[in-house]
Amino acid sequence: MGVPTHLSDRAECGQTKILLIEDSASDAQLIRLLLRSEFAVTTASRLSRGLTHLRREQFDLVLIDLSLPDADAIDAIGQVQRTLASVPIVALSSVDDEQLALRALREGAQDWLVKAQMDRSLLLRVIRYAQERHRLLAALQSLALTDTLTGLYNRRGFITVAEEQLKLARRSGYSLALAFVDLDGMKRINDELGHEFGDQALVATAQILRSTFRASDVIARLGGDEFIVLAIAAGPAVSNRIRRQLLQSLAEHNRVPGAVPLSFSVGFSYYHPATDGGEAGIEELMVEADKQMYIEKQSSRASRTFQEKAAALSS
Repeated sequence: MGVPTHLSDRAECGQTKILLIEDSASDAQLIRLLLRSEFAVTTASRLSRGLTHLRREQFDLVLIDLSLPDADAIDAIGQVQRTLASVPIVALSSVDDEQLALRALREGAQDWLVKAQMDRSLLLRVIRYAQERHRLLAALQSLALTDTLTGLYNRRGFITVAEEQLKLARRSGYSLALAFVDLDGMKRINDELGHEFGDQALVATAQILRSTFRASDVIARLGGDEFIVLAIAAGPAVSNRIRRQLLQSLAEHNRVPGAVPLSFSVGFSYYHPATDGGEAGIEELMVEADKQMYIEKQSSRASRTFQEKAAALSS
């Protein structure tokens, strides 16, 4: 009697959840036996079914055979990564092919295992190693893509994530709004109050942006006193609401006793697939939003208006 197409053990407290994508019933049965009751194993006999599981559940690791009937060996790893980038992957193969192993590792697998050489000790060791290596790489990537002071994305992180959002917007047909936010008077804060207060102002700005924008929006500190936000599924009408919310959040901050008083200059740019097509890129949107922010900052009337509104709300 063969292994069912989908077979899932109930995960108990502390169990490692593994998705096994394997079309061979006998190999799947052996792997489940080797893993025993210490792991909660969900089995799928096709890549398409495995990807469905990944979209619906959280897993700690994926074991994937590279000879699935519905996927190319290496492309299968890429599809798993695109579906859930946060999960470590161990590739399984029926053949001891060093070139295939290298390709699998380059595509994103954390380790490689030849099924004929597999025993319980080796399988457990490979699983633990893959998890540790994935955690280390994720930590290193986080350090490379985030601003250490505010915890927001840095410039590199923003462009990396924003470019992917732009591709998705093109495919899905929704608009994007990009807000370039400059913290006014940063030099004065540093010179008159000290750099410790300058850091406090930057952290407070990050908190204001987090409270104003949605969790799905991409927020970053580009460097110095410059921040940027990519608002998903947003256009010019939404930017007016964003301005009002920023004013309100700014006013609430400025009412707090002892808080460093803040004011912003903000510029917007927009992307819509119907009008911009495939022409506009994130860098172009950033340049346009920066230009609009600079116009606002240089306009004493606009600058006073923004600051006076915030001051009025905080009084």
